[in-house]
Amino acid sequence: MQKKKFGLLSFLMVLCVMFLAACGSNSASSEEVELRVVTMMAGTDPSGKVFEEVLAEFQDENPNITIVNDSQSADAETIRTKVQTEYSSGNEPDVMFFFNTVDAQGIINEGKVINLEDADGIDLSGYNSMLEQQRHEDGGIYAAPQSGFYEAIFVNEKLFEEHGIELPTTWELYEKAIEEFAKTDIIPIAASTEASYYVVEHYVLAAGGMDAYRAELSDQNPAWAAGLDKIAEHAEKGAFPADAATLDLGLAAELFKQEQAAMIFEGSWFWGQLNEAGIAEQVKVLPMPGYADGFQHGELVGGSSSGWFISTESYEDENKRDAVVDFFNYVTSEEILLRLVEPTGQPPAKGELTDLEDHLANGHKLVADAPAVELPINDRIYAEAFTHMRQSVPEVVNGSKTGAQVVEEAAAME
Repeated sequence: MQKKKFGLLSFLMVLCVMFLAACGSNSASSEEVELRVVTMMAGTDPSGKVFEEVLAEFQDENPNITIVNDSQSADAETIRTKVQTEYSSGNEPDVMFFFNTVDAQGIINEGKVINLEDADGIDLSGYNSMLEQQRHEDGGIYAAPQSGFYEAIFVNEKLFEEHGIELPTTWELYEKAIEEFAKTDIIPIAASTEASYYVVEHYVLAAGGMDAYRAELSDQNPAWAAGLDKIAEHAEKGAFPADAATLDLGLAAELFKQEQAAMIFEGSWFWGQLNEAGIAEQVKVLPMPGYADGFQHGELVGGSSSGWFISTESYEDENKRDAVVDFFNYVTSEEILLRLVEPTGQPPAKGELTDLEDHLANGHKLVADAPAVELPINDRIYAEAFTHMRQSVPEVVNGSKTGAQVVEEAAAME
């Protein structure tokens, strides 16, 4: 009889332990957690509004999780400086959408972000080939992509038609368009020569074709210098705004959106701004024409160079891990990913955008038909070296430096 009582007592004790464990688990899952998230979906980025909606919805579904949105626009060096400063000071964000390029090399090498393939609970299913593009040289995947992109010439067809100028589908027509618009009150190309990211890349591509464009900076390929010198030559012909040396990217974009300029070098994310400005339907995107031997028409600057990272410190924090994983899987799910990509019309890393407007579909076709696509130069070389190159363009334009000098100086910085 005593044995039966003891057995019953033991059974009841086990049930109590299981009940308390279950209660403890529920308590842990409802514990208040704050996550800080840094992205580039802010400022003029049309996805910024959608991202705010997504964050609100996630917090409604997870009332114990508070998201601090510390996003900043990627229009300038601000976001790069912010991320580098925060990681070097031990104040890294819990989850981050950032460049998976040379900019992330340091934090990956130092183990400050996790290898997503090795992390429990992380869902990397459903991705297209863009996921593989994120693979690091050590074999790991540290960032989950959201979309791909392309850079090209955006032209206002309406302005070309009104002035009887042919679209710049060849190098000769490109130079002719510069010459003809320079005779009018329309600026040929809305560009900053100081914040000349896209201008430098496309002029190097035009001068040397994809093989030269893909060269290492240390090679000091002559096409890189030739491209910089060609910018100066076109500046003398009135290709750029009079204040191009002090103009920033945002103001250059405004010139194009206000139809004060006929062309602009931009990326596929620019469609969102053009839609908001109400001129997307009259804009066509074209590949940069070239003049180098071996140049193949249609070669593009583009790829997939940004993604979602998770801080190692946050993932290893038992109080944060579940919340971090839940948020990551939520924001990278196909449904949410497509919502974030839709405002820009960029090619998504999961699923497909449907019912694309003609101008967006033409951009996607540009990528599909491209004989070669390569990442931007500033994503492939030492950041300070590229900054020196682009900030030196005004000096090349005013004749105080040559393209070769600038490339040599930049190469010495690596």
